[in-house]
Amino acid sequence: MRMYTIATALALTACTAAFGQRAETPVLKTGTPPLQATVSSRDALIARAKSLELNTPYVPPPGDPLEHHTSGYGKIMCSAVFITGLDPDFAAENVGYFNSPYAERAKVGKPVIDRVHKAVHITLPNGVTVDGQEPDRHADGCPH
Repeated sequence: MRMYTIATALALTACTAAFGQRAETPVLKTGTPPLQATVSSRDALIARAKSLELNTPYVPPPGDPLEHHTSGYGKIMCSAVFITGLDPDFAAENVGYFNSPYAERAKVGKPVIDRVHKAVHITLPNGVTVDGQEPDRHADGCPH
C-alpha cells in the first residue's frame, strides 16, 4: 500500500510538473517569428496591393467632372426613387455620396422626378440637363 501511495504521488507530481511547464513556456513552431515582429494583416494586405500596382499615372476621365458627378447623382436618385421606393427629398440627402459628393450636388439644381416616364432630370449651372432618358434604359427608366 505504501509503494502504491508513493507511486501515485510521483505520477501526480510528474503530471503537474509537465502541465505546469507547458503552461509557462509557450511553444513556437520552427520559423515562426516572435509576436512583436508579426506584421498586421492590414499591413500585409497593403504591401501585397502595392506589389501588384501598375506604375501608371492617374488620368481622370475626359469631360466635365461636374457632369460626371451629376450623372452619377441622377442614377442614384433614379434607383432610390423608382427601385427602392425612397422619398426623393430623403434620397437626395442620404443616398449615394460616393458617386456625387455633397459639395458637387450643391452646384446643380434640385432633381426633378418624372414619375410618368420614370426618369430623373438634373440641371447643371450651364443649363445642360442630365437625365435618365437613355436609349438603353431598363424598365425602371434608369440608365444602367
